[in-house]
Amino acid sequence: MPGMMDKGSEYLGKGRSNGTKSPSNASNGHFSDESGSDDEHDVGMRVGADYQAIIPEYEPGSTKYTEKDSGGMLVWSPHHTIVDSKLDEYIAIAKEKHGYNVEQALGMLFWHKHNIEKSLADLPNFTPFPDEWTVEDKVLFEQAFSFHGKSFHRIQQ
Repeated sequence: MPGMMDKGSEYLGKGRSNGTKSPSNASNGHFSDESGSDDEHDVGMRVGADYQAIIPEYEPGSTKYTEKDSGGMLVWSPHHTIVDSKLDEYIAIAKEKHGYNVEQALGMLFWHKHNIEKSLADLPNFTPFPDEWTVEDKVLFEQAFSFHGKSFHRIQQ
């Protein structure tokens, strides 16, 4: 056994040289292959001019993106010909009868160029999905989930 102790202490003194991956001395937890020399696997912070980012000069007149690139879409713009009482009535119908929220109802009205009659006629064609589950839906899902587990195909039935 004394021979093994000598080999073990020699092994610990020289560090790992068998090419296995081990945590580096850095505290970041990255692994490095220590089979090569220290120059090949420079671990730690890289400091100096060679490692600095090249930052272009700021040009205030040039922009990379335009307003077209923002992806935004106007969904409502008030119109002076619509009376507030008519607008409130339209929103109430859209919410109560068809399950729209205010933003969706106004978006439909804007799509039809502020024509309330056309919007009312089109509301049933685009009934939105409910934003939240009802209490009954939640209870049914929880019961089905506890019975079937993650078999969502069975839960759907």
